[in-house]
Amino acid sequence: MSVRFEFLPPSPALAHLIRQHQIIRLSFAASDCVPLKPYWPRPSSSLAFYSRDPEWIRHLGATQSRRKPRAVLIGQPTRTTLREGGRDFSVYQIEFQPGALYALTGLALSELTDGDIDAEAVFPPDFASLIREVEDTEDSGRRISASEAWLQRHDQRRQRPMAAADAIAVRLLQHPSMEIDRLARRHDIGARQLRRAFHERIGVSPKLFARIARFDTLVRLSNRHPAHDWLSLAIEAGYYDYHHLRRDFREFCDMAPNDFRTVEAASPERKFGFRED
Repeated sequence: MSVRFEFLPPSPALAHLIRQHQIIRLSFAASDCVPLKPYWPRPSSSLAFYSRDPEWIRHLGATQSRRKPRAVLIGQPTRTTLREGGRDFSVYQIEFQPGALYALTGLALSELTDGDIDAEAVFPPDFASLIREVEDTEDSGRRISASEAWLQRHDQRRQRPMAAADAIAVRLLQHPSMEIDRLARRHDIGARQLRRAFHERIGVSPKLFARIARFDTLVRLSNRHPAHDWLSLAIEAGYYDYHHLRRDFREFCDMAPNDFRTVEAASPERKFGFRED
């Protein structure tokens, strides 16, 4: 078994649907204590397959964990959760473009915010065969090919113009500090209509989505440059001042920046020399 920590782009034909493929394979000895992963909010919804040991999840401050299904649709997170993947851990996660999960399922994404649902309960019966294909191989290329072929068959987004909310979300992913009202005017959509569309298609408001995108950039910069001070990182990530950075850590992680940095540095992948950056 080879340890893996891969982030791969989609094929051009699926780039409108998929942001990236993530394949993580970690193995811990029986004598090891498996670390918890602090999963901070990041601007995405996803489909994840757990083909070896299951993943358990709990919210900060909670005492009980919940086992996730073997294939799960994950909504937009707004709070940090703690995740435990077991000693033989294998996850293949498809991170969707904004609005893509709504287009695939028809589910209001506000119902999945900070939550998840068994993918087999949502997708057609032939989804079970995709799960088996993913479980039966460790080859990244085969997993991706099988998943993209299945998604292409069920893609309701093809040949349709991108919804205004989705297009604005894509811009906020790239530039979280962009003025939302200006983007709304550019796409000829009113502020109230945009908020409704975001809640339905993305799961949160445009403002909160932009904050999460900026915070995700900040955390990844911190992982890449652990010796840098927070004010320098905040400015690079697009924050106006240190106060807003502390507010986001308090609201998204319920801890101070340095405390989160310490917890994140003990994540499972760090044992193998990997980091999310």
